[in-house]
Amino acid sequence: MIYRSSFLKKELRQAYAEYKISLNRKISFALFLGLLSFALYFVLQTLQESVLADVVPEIMQPSYFSTVYLYIHVAFLAFVVYYLIFYETLFFAEIKKNSWYLMIHMGHNPARMFYAKLTALGYNALFVYTLGFIAIILLTTLLKFPLIIAYLPALYLVGVMDLVLITIVAMVFSLFVRASVNARYGIGIGAAGIPLLKVVLGYYEIISNRVTMQNYFSLFDLSLSPYFAVWLVLGLVCMAICYFLAGKLAGYYNVEPDGLLPLGYSLFHLDPRTWEKRSLTQDGEQSGEGKVIHKVITGLVTILLVVALLANMFIIVINASTRGQEVSIRGVIPFIFQSNTMEPEIKKNDLTFFQKVDLQYPLAVGEIVLFKEANTLYIERIVEVQGNSLVVDIDNYPPLSKVGALKKTVLREAIIGVYIGANRWLGALILFANTIIGRIFFLLIPAVLLFYQGDIRKKLKR
Repeated sequence: MIYRSSFLKKELRQAYAEYKISLNRKISFALFLGLLSFALYFVLQTLQESVLADVVPEIMQPSYFSTVYLYIHVAFLAFVVYYLIFYETLFFAEIKKNSWYLMIHMGHNPARMFYAKLTALGYNALFVYTLGFIAIILLTTLLKFPLIIAYLPALYLVGVMDLVLITIVAMVFSLFVRASVNARYGIGIGAAGIPLLKVVLGYYEIISNRVTMQNYFSLFDLSLSPYFAVWLVLGLVCMAICYFLAGKLAGYYNVEPDGLLPLGYSLFHLDPRTWEKRSLTQDGEQSGEGKVIHKVITGLVTILLVVALLANMFIIVINASTRGQEVSIRGVIPFIFQSNTMEPEIKKNDLTFFQKVDLQYPLAVGEIVLFKEANTLYIERIVEVQGNSLVVDIDNYPPLSKVGALKKTVLREAIIGVYIGANRWLGALILFANTIIGRIFFLLIPAVLLFYQGDIRKKLKR
């Protein structure tokens, strides 16, 4: 293949979607990432009184830190999706199509070609990421939060480090995995492994701390976390692999398996890891290549979709209970408690579970019960049993309130269930599912994936 311009310029054109270079498209993509992060921040604000406020306060606070912190993670996910969609254009899959073969034999330096591809990918990713970073900061100014510039450089570097690592990891997968679908699976696994590595090495404790992040040298302090050392080693090893292996593989001519061969000739595949020759089957597919992985991934996707649909049914049942119509699932009543009157045992927005009881069930002082009064469900604790009546009260009174002022007597037949436990995470999940984004995530996306899963698999294989 002969290019009218330099190889770098060609890669710069290819590094953005479908061989089209467009400044407006890149700016639009960056603005979209900023707006999406901004919208997600507002959605999360509806979950302030849930477990998220305790577990991930860094994304729930009224500050630039929260919005920017959300952005760097949204941008990472967006680029992973982008890499998966345009995998064959962006990475080394073109080597298997012999796009480098003629150029290598015409004297082009494979090392320079590798650096050109890496530079093009890095430039476009950094351009979009930086514009989106600026966009989220400008959008956050509308909220009148105090601007603390000190932690912004560190947050910016965290996002850059993530993009660099996933880019170079994707390049390695494109060299080692012959089938495009398996390479895409590998990139997805690599993308999931990066945040997991941060958790294991304690790096999230650094980047989620607003005080620590005001000194960007904390990102590289190995006494706080060894993550940077691991990141550096992984990056250098991956670059070395790409540097040496890309040129070596480009020197071989890859014959298409479905091509016509003279009688008596066979096709062989050279394993890039072991350099062993393996015969290909007559139908053009490598014997056993990717079949097990593909079946496993397909099975996992199917299970995920089934679980998502079952979760939707569960959420519908929960919502029915929260409207005052108690719904029992095998004798257990789920109920979203939207008050702080029973803290600390039951917190606001917890998903509580009550064992359904009848009139013969023995109730005791100290038990938390679910009862109906004036067609409204309440949760309170039994403080006294008076024959066919029960005296109930709340656990948590507001400051300056008289304790016991809300005691009341209810009839025994008003009791519906006895408290058996609660889950804060499920409560937060259901609250999120009731938002617009949550409904799209739990209802629309699984339905689309289920309906078009055949077409999606075919696209991934191409």
